[in-house]
Order: sequence, then structure tokens, then C-alpha cells
Amino acid sequence: MSRNTIQTDELKRLITHYQIRDSVIKTGLDKETREKILRRARVVGQEVYYYKKTDRLMPLARKTILQADSNGTDLPSGCVWWAGSLNHARGRLGRSWWAPEGGLYLCLALYPSLFPENWSFYNLGVGVAIAQILREGEAPAKIRWINDVLIKGRKIAGILTEAVRTTNSGQTYLLFGIGINANIKTFPENLASATSLAITTDKYWATIELAAQILARIGWIFGLIHQWESDCLNAEPGCLPQNPVIREWNLLSDTPGRRVIYGLNAEFNPEFEALAQELAPDGSLILTLDNGEEIRVDSGEIRYSEA
Repeated sequence: MSRNTIQTDELKRLITHYQIRDSVIKTGLDKETREKILRRARVVGQEVYYYKKTDRLMPLARKTILQADSNGTDLPSGCVWWAGSLNHARGRLGRSWWAPEGGLYLCLALYPSLFPENWSFYNLGVGVAIAQILREGEAPAKIRWINDVLIKGRKIAGILTEAVRTTNSGQTYLLFGIGINANIKTFPENLASATSLAITTDKYWATIELAAQILARIGWIFGLIHQWESDCLNAEPGCLPQNPVIREWNLLSDTPGRRVIYGLNAEFNPEFEALAQELAPDGSLILTLDNGEEIRVDSGEIRYSEA
């Protein structure tokens, strides 16, 4: 697999820098807890592969995982694939994703060690990490369920999650494909609902710095959710600690309180309209139908029915 060692070494260095920074600024935690979380966070960015241009990153990640398995080894959790541009990027349901130079395109492979019923918090956590970093950079990002990132109603980042199960070892990896419109100045006519950081903030964003900050924060949030799960196991009945991903998602999302169109393909095959509530304790979205019935959805997508 080809790689640019200058780019990859610099990204790894910056990820480590921001991982340490995140552990220092989280002053609400005691030293021992911060160190535990930091050890978890450092999984992200163990190995980095960089491409100036390639077709897609998630197939590359999948191929690397399966090749390692066929050789009798396991790919380390936390490997990152990074590209300057993509020729055939895809989003949910195989939708095309325009990925020219100026954007940030990443894929993260994780060996999940949470209980399977908590895996959804990895996916939610990636959206939280991106929105947090963008807001810290003075971009007013909001999350639309599940984890589309919008600025002033226009999409600026998307996340695609897939699972890969190896044949020999039987291990499952979660792949997180991330596309962020960073320094793109113009969009095709069919992408009128998209925008970029450069357009919305009127400044240039160093993509390597942005990548490092986001990956470091993803690692920190993954560490937080692992610590939460551990604390839950040791908690007294009825005294469970607050889930940090749900708390932050509810703060960063503009979905609660909105009237939404829901569907597995909400854009072209909407199923029903409802009023969105907050996330349920299991990470699913609570929706109230027009007849007052309350349901929970943990897959699919939404679109806002009003501007």
C-alpha cells in the first residue's frame, strides 16, 4: 500500500498532540480517569495511510483488513486512511459524494470493544466529535440525526458507517467514512444544499490540522463512552451515570423539536412525518406521530419538513 511518509508522520504527530491537549482541558475529570480515557483515545491514529487521490477509502480499508486476516494477523484498531480527493466517493445508499481537492476525506477502522448493544454510540460519537471541533473553530455546526453535520441548514459533513467481519478470525471492524467540505469554494448545481467551511467562515482551514483535531476528539469520545460503560457496570441499580455521547448529541443537534420526514431513504421514499424528540437512552431517536403515538428509530434518515 502506497503512502506519503511526510504526510502520515505529520498527521500522527498532530493526532498525539491534540489527544494530549484534549486530556488536559477536560478538567472536570480526575487524573486517573483522564489517563484511562487517554489510553483508549490513543488507539486512533496508530497507523495512517495517505493518498493524494484515490477512488474510495472504505474499500481500501476493507481490503487491508481482509488481507491481514488472510495472512493470519489482525489489523490494529484505529488505523486511518486519508485522501486529498476521491474519484468515486459514496454516501448512504450508494449516493455520490462530490469529493474534489480542498475537502477532507478520512476512513477510520475500529475494533469495537463496547458491548454490541452500545455500538451505536460509536456512530453518534463521530458526529459529536466533528460538530464539536467545527464549533471550536467558530463554525456554527449542528447535527441532523443520525450524524449529518449542517451549518445554517446546509450539509457540510457526512459520515458513513459499515461493518466488516473477517473470515478466519471472525472479528468485526467498524469503518467510519468521513467527508468534510473544508476549502471548497463552489459546488455543482445539483448540490445546492451543500456548503463548506471556507464559504461559511470566510477563512482557510488547514486540512491536516482539522483531521488531527477531529481524529483526536473521536478517540477521546470513544474513551469517554468506554468509561461510561465501565461505570454503568459498577453503578448501583437506579443510579446509572449519564451517557456522555447522548448528552453532547442533544446539545449539538437541531433535530429535537423539529418536524421531520423519516424513511430508510427519506429523500426519495419518505415513510411518514413526525415530531422529533431527544435521543432515548439506547441512542435511538424518539419520534411522536400525529396521532400521539411515540416510536423509536435506530436506522434510516430524516429530512426537516420545514425550512
